[in-house]
Amino acid sequence: MPETEAPEPSPRNRTTLLKLRERQCRYVISDGGSEAIFCGGRTQEGSSWCPWHRQVVYTKPSSSGAKAGRGFILPKLS
Repeated sequence: MPETEAPEPSPRNRTTLLKLRERQCRYVISDGGSEAIFCGGRTQEGSSWCPWHRQVVYTKPSSSGAKAGRGFILPKLS
C-alpha cells in the first residue's frame, strides 16, 4: 500500500516553548527571533512531531548503501 502524504499543519497552531502543551508538535519553525517558534500541530501518541513534520524528520533508507539508524540516514563512512 503506498504511503499518503500528511496534511500540512495550520500556522494558527504555532507557539512558543513556554506555551507548548502535551501532544503539540515540537518541530522548530523559526529560531531567528528572541525565542523559538514551534509548529504546535497535533501529534500522534508517542511522537514529538505532527504527521507532517514526522515525514520531514524521518526518511526511508536508500538502496545506495547508506547505513540507516533509528529512522535517520547516516552518511556512509569510507
